[in-house]
Amino acid sequence: MKDLEEAYKPGLFLPIFTTIICIAPYLHLLLEITDKNYDRLLFLTIISAPLIAYITFIWTRYFYKMKKFKEEVQIYHSNPESYQW
Repeated sequence: MKDLEEAYKPGLFLPIFTTIICIAPYLHLLLEITDKNYDRLLFLTIISAPLIAYITFIWTRYFYKMKKFKEEVQIYHSNPESYQW
């Protein structure tokens, strides 16, 4: 059962790695604002907005998959003999 759980459990690598990559333009935007350098403000804003939405989508999908995985494991543990594969 442990191998089965490890195979189907959603991994954290992709959401964390995606968050680290996609949050960079947003952090650059904050740095530009704090340094009062407004040359690239519009460009960074245009790039940051969809990436923040994408990060939200990635994490929402991860938590949804984790919820479904936990429900399936709970159903399996309640009655393993009658579990429908």
